[in-house]
Amino acid sequence: MAEILIVQDILPLSLGSILLGSGGGGNAFILSTTLENYLGKHKSQVEVIPYHQLPDNYTVASIGLLGSPELMEENLPDGSEGERAIELLEKNINRKIDALFALEGAGINILYPVLVAARTGIPLVDGDGMGRAFPELQMTTFHIYGQPSTPSALTNSEGKENLLFYKDHFLHYYNIRKTLVEYGGVGYFAGLAMNGQEMKEAIIPGTLSFALEMGQALKNNHYQEAFWRLQYITKNSIYGQAIELFIGTVVEFGNIATLKLKSIILKGINQYQDDTFQVLVENENAFAYHNEKMVAMVPDIISFLEYPSGQPINNNEIYTGRQIAVIGIPCPNQLRTREALAVIGPSTFGYKTQYEPLEQLHPNYYFNNGV
Repeated sequence: MAEILIVQDILPLSLGSILLGSGGGGNAFILSTTLENYLGKHKSQVEVIPYHQLPDNYTVASIGLLGSPELMEENLPDGSEGERAIELLEKNINRKIDALFALEGAGINILYPVLVAARTGIPLVDGDGMGRAFPELQMTTFHIYGQPSTPSALTNSEGKENLLFYKDHFLHYYNIRKTLVEYGGVGYFAGLAMNGQEMKEAIIPGTLSFALEMGQALKNNHYQEAFWRLQYITKNSIYGQAIELFIGTVVEFGNIATLKLKSIILKGINQYQDDTFQVLVENENAFAYHNEKMVAMVPDIISFLEYPSGQPINNNEIYTGRQIAVIGIPCPNQLRTREALAVIGPSTFGYKTQYEPLEQLHPNYYFNNGV
């Protein structure tokens, strides 16, 4: 990608970030207007560093939103929260932060680091710690592959600040969640401070440019053309080639009794008119069934495009009667290792079976497409 982000990049970046959210990650458009206004007013641009060009001796840190994106909408951030979190972190580690990276490569948590980078002038690394959206902070490749999680700086829009340091990962994350409750459900995070070499060992590279490229394919295109372009882009990436899983009308969306999961049920249209489709949701889309047969599972991405417009939508925009296409995207290999699946695999979401990748669930499609 270009080594800068400008105001014209924000719309396609938002579109791509929603697709990577696997139904979650928050509504990126809520923050995109704030970001566009800031870049336009200040004639700003954001420097983006390809991960392999980052100097090994740089001090880097992650920045992002924690908590409920929906609650964030009640008091929109302006980026100053992230600035304060960075300053608090820098004081504790006694080093200046040379570059930032996104905690989560989807939804609001792609856009918020761009906003903070624009305000601070600190460059942004092209990569993140999840490659998609996940519901919990410890579901990052940095936790999975043993990078230190502490200290963490937390702030909110009302001026509160906390610095947390616990040697035990899960105790650390527990106390972050406890602090978020005290904040009213939303906070802004700076942490995972490390040097450039350590970051390169765990980051999922290129996700910012990947989201931007996918968003450009989705911009002003109807579904079929958008999907064809997505097939090409995803096939030539660290992800895998996108697959159409279903097209249908939402007939039911609600909670499943006794389970943490929600359920979205579709009735097929077009070539799927005699079929049904069900997606099980825990913040993000976790499992998908076509006529009661498993066709996709976490950590692969299960996302929705409005049909026939081809615009990506998240789960908060689902309602009965809406027509959508369901798209699967194989996740990067960093999320498919034994260590990763112990943290973000099907068993974490209550499904007691081994992970089956999209390529294994749909062998004919991927064989015929040379994958």
